[in-house]
Amino acid sequence: MSDAQVRDELRAFLLAGHETTASTLAWTLALLAERAELADRLRAEASTVLGDRPPEFADATRLPLVSTVIDEAMRLYPPGWAFDRQAVDEDTIAGFHVPRGALVVVSPWVVHRDPRVWDRPEEFDPARFARGQAAGRLRFAYFPFGGGPRICIGEELARVEARLIVAMTLRRFRLRPAPEWRIAADPSVTLRPRHGVRVLLGRT
Repeated sequence: MSDAQVRDELRAFLLAGHETTASTLAWTLALLAERAELADRLRAEASTVLGDRPPEFADATRLPLVSTVIDEAMRLYPPGWAFDRQAVDEDTIAGFHVPRGALVVVSPWVVHRDPRVWDRPEEFDPARFARGQAAGRLRFAYFPFGGGPRICIGEELARVEARLIVAMTLRRFRLRPAPEWRIAADPSVTLRPRHGVRVLLGRT
């Protein structure tokens, strides 16, 4: 690629990805604020991997517990909660005829909470994403970044950002839920916390 193409790709990554990554971080930290023991385990992992130094790119793959928590947060609160795809051929889905060229809306929010696909779907359980737990899971049971040829091009960048930011945040702060604040979703273009995220921060 030319320098101009590289610049334009990076601009697209940063502009298109900042809100979705920010939403993922907001949901993740809100969930962790209500789970002090789990947050302590993540803090221990972050301290072991990072110590006192700034994180490096490679550290993102060395934070498996942080990764499972973010994956589970995106299962419950996928930033791209619904999007459309165009049918490349006619088909019948659940008894409905879909003509070629039709727009079909797919929703990670719905699939990620479907009890036919997930056990205890409304429960926050990062262990679902521990090593080996995905065996036998349907290919598109979990698709916060979409899938196929139109999968989000920024998926890996978003995962690296989210893992390192969560690790750095927990290494420095303890989170507690703010009084009278409750999680509520606002399904706009992306899935945002309706009233923002309010947590109390304490130094570690």
